Amino acid sequence: MHPEARRASRRDLLRIALGASVMLLVEACGPSPSSGGPAPTAGAPAQVGAGAAPTARPATAAQPTTSAPATAQPTTAPATTTGQARRGGTLRVGLDVDADSLDPRLTKNTSGFRIRELAFNGLVAINPDFTPVPDLAEKWDNPDATTWVFHLRPGVKFHDGTDLTASDVKYTYESVLDPNFNSPTRAFYLTVDKVEATDKNTVSFTLKSPFAPFLSYMDLAIVPQAAAEKSDFGTHPIGTGAFKVDTWTSGDSITLSANEGFYAGRPNLDRVQVKVVPDNSARVVGLESGDLDFVQSPVSPQDVSRVQTAAKLKVDRTPAAGYTYVNLNTADPMLSDKRVRQALSHLVNKQQIIDTIYKGIGKPANGPIVPGMWAYSADVPAYDYNPETAKQLLDAAGWTAGATGTRSKGGQKLSLVVRTHSEDPDRKQLIQVLQSEFQKVGIDATTNTVEFPAFFQDVQDGKFQVGVIGWLNLSDPDRATFRQFTIDGTANYGKYRNDQVDKLLKDARTTLDQSKAKTLYADAVKQIVDDAPYIFVQYQEYIAMYTPKLQGYVINPVANWQSFKTVSLAAS
Repeated sequence: MHPEARRASRRDLLRIALGASVMLLVEACGPSPSSGGPAPTAGAPAQVGAGAAPTARPATAAQPTTSAPATAQPTTAPATTTGQARRGGTLRVGLDVDADSLDPRLTKNTSGFRIRELAFNGLVAINPDFTPVPDLAEKWDNPDATTWVFHLRPGVKFHDGTDLTASDVKYTYESVLDPNFNSPTRAFYLTVDKVEATDKNTVSFTLKSPFAPFLSYMDLAIVPQAAAEKSDFGTHPIGTGAFKVDTWTSGDSITLSANEGFYAGRPNLDRVQVKVVPDNSARVVGLESGDLDFVQSPVSPQDVSRVQTAAKLKVDRTPAAGYTYVNLNTADPMLSDKRVRQALSHLVNKQQIIDTIYKGIGKPANGPIVPGMWAYSADVPAYDYNPETAKQLLDAAGWTAGATGTRSKGGQKLSLVVRTHSEDPDRKQLIQVLQSEFQKVGIDATTNTVEFPAFFQDVQDGKFQVGVIGWLNLSDPDRATFRQFTIDGTANYGKYRNDQVDKLLKDARTTLDQSKAKTLYADAVKQIVDDAPYIFVQYQEYIAMYTPKLQGYVINPVANWQSFKTVSLAAS
């Protein structure tokens, strides 16, 4: 920020920031909704479904995964609060982006997925340890490798008072699978051959082939067919969740109220009011001044340090199921040679970036599968920060330095544009660092930032060379790899092609033996890292900061608002 002659007050900053909106990349930078848990209370194993959204930790087709839960850091605020916990009150939450749609089948950004956690449920839900548990389905059977039968919890009603039935489940999945519906989550369900409502409370899925991560994709939010077929469902959604959407003022706020008929019991809160505050620091200022009760990642590292030091608010931190990375467009002539991509990888000082830009938040990343997930392996090629190695690789690729020091080949300069979105100050710093490092070895590097919607559209269209972005909610190794690194993957924005990786990832999906699947994933990741279509920079942390009056909140690296269903606000 540039210094100003007059500094706005904290409340002024918040009010100035209210109303603007930016879209963020999810699922993780791609779609990845997660459902809230069913009957369990916050802190107890929530019913989580290894589901379609990137919010839950997937399980194999045979059984839930046994990955160790992420370890949350202790809260840094006073352990006690004044007043007694009570029923009632409004929780005011600050988010950086407005939702793009409140139809859970169509939303692509983080805010849409958070609202989904409150207003909808899936057949399963995802716990903080990434294990799937029952939600709308109280149990399920897996009689053979390609058949799954889900038994719905009886008596569940949608917000409009209609009964949840197996026909609604069938409709939800068939609508997502319809290519004309253009659901961003469609790719997760292409293994489904047939969905049948065998009776009012039983739905059966027949798969085209065994699909190990199936349960981890069954947290898709279920919608009521009659209401969802109306044109205004994306702005006036109806779900089964603990809260129902009352109003959505685009670019400003979303207000939800308690669902008196929620099957797991009415939430303690009367309302959740979501305010759109695009500026990271302004959201924290709003929390400190009492205008907000809860803010979450993304937050600026300096604000985290200040709030933790002051110890007046609660700060929860846990490893997130996601990472920040540099996407290298392998279809671009300057980046088609993997030696060039490897050279760029040796120019990224990950630990220094984390220490300086992120102020110690997160850990250096080495691949697409996050630590703590059952398929994670540290045995991957390493790219130490080594400009001399980078120079040697560029020389070997034919990009040699001329009299001015700039590298060229066949009369063409090695020119790269390093891009990110303008809403994230940390990523804006990061592309400046990358530009400097690239220039030091003779690369003609420039930077470019635009607002997220335009940036992400260019990324999706392959109109980029080097892009700094992130994935979130990578709850399963399949979710972390398949769409990104298979040849025809729907999120393979950099056009990466490796037949061996393609086969390994497809084989891993159909391997029900988890130990064998882990080996397949490890082999695929080794090859991916060696080919360097991504530079993996930082395994992210999920950070939640909130008033000490908020009682019972349980941090969750994927379903971040799951415990809002049971939290309470202490009386003033």
